[in-house]
Amino acid sequence: MLLQHFFETVYLPLKLRNRSDNTVRLYRYSVRCFEATLQRPATLEDLTDTQVSMHLARLVAEKRSPYTVNKERSQLLAIWSFAARKRYVEKFPDVEPEVAPKRVPVAWLESDMLRLVQACHAQAGYYDGVPAAMWWIALHEVCWDTAERIGAIRQLTWEHLNSDGWLIVPAELRKGKREDKCFLLGPDTLGTLRAISLPERRLIFPWPFSQTYLYYIYKKILRRAGLATDSRSKFHRLRRTAASYYEAAGGNATDLLGHA
Repeated sequence: MLLQHFFETVYLPLKLRNRSDNTVRLYRYSVRCFEATLQRPATLEDLTDTQVSMHLARLVAEKRSPYTVNKERSQLLAIWSFAARKRYVEKFPDVEPEVAPKRVPVAWLESDMLRLVQACHAQAGYYDGVPAAMWWIALHEVCWDTAERIGAIRQLTWEHLNSDGWLIVPAELRKGKREDKCFLLGPDTLGTLRAISLPERRLIFPWPFSQTYLYYIYKKILRRAGLATDSRSKFHRLRRTAASYYEAAGGNATDLLGHA
């Protein structure tokens, strides 16, 4: 059986039916990437320690990061292990992970955040009638108050914010889709949100362009603020920043982030 066919007809409906579109996309990419190594369509019989290890070795040779290599390994082995449990293949995987250095989490300082918000003030244009500058400022303020992931924040609607300033992020929008989170937004954040409440719309943060363009614009804002623009300095750095200051103020960053 072709690996793609097994994924689409067996693994996807049984194991990923409640996962995000992005998760499904990443799994599909892992299958295609494996086929690129084989230079042909992959079959379930190709799920061997030797073949998968050769595939990962190709990624290492192409200077992919250890984290990327391990992500590809993890997703292929998840499909393989499921196939073995269901007796589609005989053997379970035994492929060692790539050694990945454990990095110190990087966050912005308070002075960096002030520069970042100032850089947002200079953003010109409109997004579905919302001034771009206020859109970006509000986004940063909500990130600061919640430490929530950018994917969830971009899906928030006005129905998720009540009149007392409580923002409820439903489990369906959050990674893992297991638990709602509630946050009491600060007065400055609520004031900025009121300033972008018109024109009336469903989403708090409408974005009429592609996700790639979102990151392109954010990189320009970071550069305008004189801050780093590498892959570790995008929206997730805002999440780490909020968690760091929350912990420093006496809170529990693990609970705030919803980590185990």
